[in-house]
Amino acid sequence: MLNSLSGGSVLKKGFRVLNYHSITDELVRDDHSQMTTPKILFERQMEYLRDSGYAVLDCREAVQMLVEKRPIPGRVVCITFDDGFKDNLTNAFGAMKRFGFKATIFLTTDFIGKNDGYLNWDDISVLLRTGLFFFGAHSTSHRKLCGMDSENLFKELAESKSTIEARIKVPIELFAYPFGSFGSFDKNVKDAVRKIGYKAAFTTIGGHNSPDADLFELRRTRISWCDDEKEFEKQLLGSYDWYRLWQRMTKTP
Repeated sequence: MLNSLSGGSVLKKGFRVLNYHSITDELVRDDHSQMTTPKILFERQMEYLRDSGYAVLDCREAVQMLVEKRPIPGRVVCITFDDGFKDNLTNAFGAMKRFGFKATIFLTTDFIGKNDGYLNWDDISVLLRTGLFFFGAHSTSHRKLCGMDSENLFKELAESKSTIEARIKVPIELFAYPFGSFGSFDKNVKDAVRKIGYKAAFTTIGGHNSPDADLFELRRTRISWCDDEKEFEKQLLGSYDWYRLWQRMTKTP
């Protein structure tokens, strides 16, 4: 079990969104982009959330609380996975089921069934039936949207939404920007996301989402193999939220 909180509780109103990608069998030592989390560490992180009294909401619930301007208690997190890796089913699902936690997987539709490393439509149906996993769109091809011409932008946003809806028969209301930092989207992209019918959009900009957060620029906290016991605790408490200032200065995607 992870160490208990040493610095008190999260007092900010709002919620923090944890951003995972691939949940691997073992530690991937050359993952400099922090795209992987070993299964055993992921399980310990989920155990920590339970033992520390965090409420884990799916993103749709948290977004609806913002829309309705309902108060959000401080110890609330959401769990998300980007891209649609197969191991979200084979390695993450067990821990999610064990603790009864819900999560959102943002699917890049061109990746679905692309190879054995990604979820296929049958896998997606299995996860949907559990009642623990919900889905959002992550574009069709995972290209940077900022600066894209209107025709291709519409395709990336609208086609990914309609493709998923047609296959799983569930409205897709949430979007996650590919790459997701300040250089990957702008006002034009945000406006297009809104017009196409998404209710909210998620970035990879670090931080906590306050009750007055911009629904189309929601922040997420990246979690990976780097986040051992102490680091995971620090992430939840916002110790690294300063990193978004660096993201803003560098304007990297």
